[in-house]
Amino acid sequence: MGKTFEVIDSCDIVIIDLSEKGVGLGIEAGYAYSKAKPLITIAENQEISTTLLGISNTSHVYKNESDLSEFFKDVLSSKT
Repeated sequence: MGKTFEVIDSCDIVIIDLSEKGVGLGIEAGYAYSKAKPLITIAENQEISTTLLGISNTSHVYKNESDLSEFFKDVLSSKT
């Protein structure tokens, strides 16, 4: 986890992808949140927990790659 925390510390934004389950995802999301890193949570065709929704700056459940691409285009255009 030390290396993971170093990487998160060096990031401007953190994206959590819940499409595949991972034991450390919640820990990584919580760490990013504690460091005030903007957090985007995405998941393919599955719900995002209320806990992650609560700490995420934005989230999206996507159906396919095209849907995900449109989501990120919208996110990026809103930042400019």
